[in-house]
Amino acid sequence: MMAKRPSKPLIEKVRIMKRVFAALALSAAAPVAMIATAPVAMAQADDEEYQIPAPPEGMGQIIFYRTGGLAGAALGCAVFNVGEEDKLSSLASGRYFVLQSEPGERNFTVKSLETKDALTLEVEEGETQFVRCKIKAGFLAGRANISPSTEKEFRNKYKSPKLVDANDMAAEVAAMNYAETSPASGG
Repeated sequence: MMAKRPSKPLIEKVRIMKRVFAALALSAAAPVAMIATAPVAMAQADDEEYQIPAPPEGMGQIIFYRTGGLAGAALGCAVFNVGEEDKLSSLASGRYFVLQSEPGERNFTVKSLETKDALTLEVEEGETQFVRCKIKAGFLAGRANISPSTEKEFRNKYKSPKLVDANDMAAEVAAMNYAETSPASGG
């Protein structure tokens, strides 16, 4: 009886598969990263720190953002008003959007296959608040988590923040974030 001789060790096959998977993931994300947008939410000159505009008079605003990273990179973080079926926006890894709001209590939720998380904020006139969505490892899929954050944490995470594409926002939210484009054009 002859013993079978493997053509390559199993460990080498696993390494090759990991490299192929990483290359596929990067190539799939590249077209999204190269889409040109005209965001108005954050402006910056070449050598200056970006400026976060003040909310409109009589309003407050919330900047929702999603931290980058490999955990849950393929999943979006869909943000909803509590009790509504239509999402405000989906946050891809490393993206943000701005929601302008009248002062008062606001309730938000994020959903994933395994879990739902909620957050209540008190919006105040003239104030900018920050909310971070993070995708944590789950049993079958990522688990979305939403929590309050700070401007300092947001700035530490993003040296050049990228706005969510207009076609991933509700029309009302897209109008708040894009001045020169219509939501129907997708940016």
